[in-house]
Amino acid sequence: MEKKTSIRGKMMKIFAVLVMFTGIIIAAPLFMFFWREYKSVLRSYLKDVDYQTTNSLENNIKKTEDFSLKILTSQVIQNAVNEVNKKQMNYYELLEYQKRIEKEIAVDALSSSYVVSVSVITDNECEFSVKKHEIGGTQFGFVKEEIYAGNGSLLWTTLKTKNRICAARAILDLETMQPIGYINIVYEKEYLTNILTDNFVEYVGVSYLVDDGGYIMAASDEKYTRKYLENTPDKLRDKEDISYDVLSGTRCYYYVGNRMENGWTLVQLASVKEFNKTMYWILQIIIIILIMTLGAGVLLVWLATSHIAKPTRILVESMKQLAKDGKYPRVQITSNDEIGWIGTEYNKMAENIEEMIEKVYKMELSEKQARLEYLQMQINPHFLYNVLDTISWMAIAEGKQEISEMTIALAELLRAIIKNDHFITLREEMVVVKDYLMIQSERFEDKILVNYDIEEKAYEYLVPNFILQPLIENAIIHGLEPKVGVGRLGIQIKLIQDRMHFMIEDDGVGMTETEVHTLRQRCSQDRAGNAIGLINVYKRLILCYGEDSRLIIESKKDVGTKIRFSIPLRQI
Repeated sequence: MEKKTSIRGKMMKIFAVLVMFTGIIIAAPLFMFFWREYKSVLRSYLKDVDYQTTNSLENNIKKTEDFSLKILTSQVIQNAVNEVNKKQMNYYELLEYQKRIEKEIAVDALSSSYVVSVSVITDNECEFSVKKHEIGGTQFGFVKEEIYAGNGSLLWTTLKTKNRICAARAILDLETMQPIGYINIVYEKEYLTNILTDNFVEYVGVSYLVDDGGYIMAASDEKYTRKYLENTPDKLRDKEDISYDVLSGTRCYYYVGNRMENGWTLVQLASVKEFNKTMYWILQIIIIILIMTLGAGVLLVWLATSHIAKPTRILVESMKQLAKDGKYPRVQITSNDEIGWIGTEYNKMAENIEEMIEKVYKMELSEKQARLEYLQMQINPHFLYNVLDTISWMAIAEGKQEISEMTIALAELLRAIIKNDHFITLREEMVVVKDYLMIQSERFEDKILVNYDIEEKAYEYLVPNFILQPLIENAIIHGLEPKVGVGRLGIQIKLIQDRMHFMIEDDGVGMTETEVHTLRQRCSQDRAGNAIGLINVYKRLILCYGEDSRLIIESKKDVGTKIRFSIPLRQI
């Protein structure tokens, strides 16, 4: 006999192997690949720093873009510059235009703590400036021709004095789009360098902004500013290995960000020496944690297997007692894992078995009762047929042909009602309908006019027995009978694609929306009320064909009612 092994024993073996294997997998590659992988960690880290710093820089650049655009599109500036360009003005006239221009730019110029000066220079070299804490002439980073060549785009450069930042832009006439002057904005170096300085982290030694030609516009360390790199940003971006930085004289990693809209690129240098110090410290911590984890893992495995195995033992004991002495015990669910799910499903299974046994027992009793009732019911129809046949012959003997026809129709209708066939042809069903309508015509005489619109091919397809008469009866009793005057009843049956579509329509008293809603609820909830036949048809259609054959009831008060449904085509 094969020796049984408990789940806990298997789990202990598996977990023990996994713990040892995991330790080896972690330790060996850690020493082999750690120095190779840490560079990619650094690059990822620098990428995040670059993203945040670039956003801050672009925000400042965007502020300058918006500020300069506001100036050059100002109608006051446009008019004043054009007027100054047109003619030679005396001192007082220039003073008047100076007041206008400086008033227009003063608010925005003075609102920024980093702005040194904002100047508007006309095409004929007249300068109008707003300055803060500045004595002496305006500093320029570009000549007029360079600015005009930019055709309205914002140009940036670094000034020799205090490494200040200069931004210039041509003022274009809004009608001719020709240059009529230019804007010159001077910022303190801190406008950009403060962002680069805030970018300083443990690994990043220097951050600087460089243009497409390799010229450094601003840097966190001033010794880099206004220097030319040996390589352009695109070439630096291709550097994957450690490179020697000429400007700092150290071995560094380069991280080159994406090119900004104004053509600048953020470059970050990470010192290899500083980064290695941190890596050594992290490596020591990892080794200590790994040893502690391996020791704790063995203990946790032992505790975990004990906790997992307990509910499985309870479940097995409960299964052994299942169905013994007519008992179906349940297990108490204490976890929300796979074992807990099994316990839940086991409880459902035990409950379903009990319910199924009870249902089978009740069905056996119901079946016996139904057989007795069916045998009793077989006696009554034969008696009724004989009575109706006798009445028919008596009517013929008395010369009452109409009574005889009604009696025969009633007998045929009774046969259809108790007929044992579940499905009959539409032709047979229409015979039942016409027998019923003949009886009703004797009752209502000419009050009801019936219109048949039945596709000829439909007669040979099968339909549920006695499916139309209850709907027609419902239309007559609840729709046409209460109506004053002649009523019309329409019976339409059409074949569309692979389904047979039925519509019973009357122009009777109709129903309100509330009444229609109530009738639908009665059908779905099996509440008969005064619509027993309608509910019977509703339930039989759902049982035979599913939800696709549900009755559709449409009605309007004092207009009439339509009942529609469709069934799949089925031949004999």
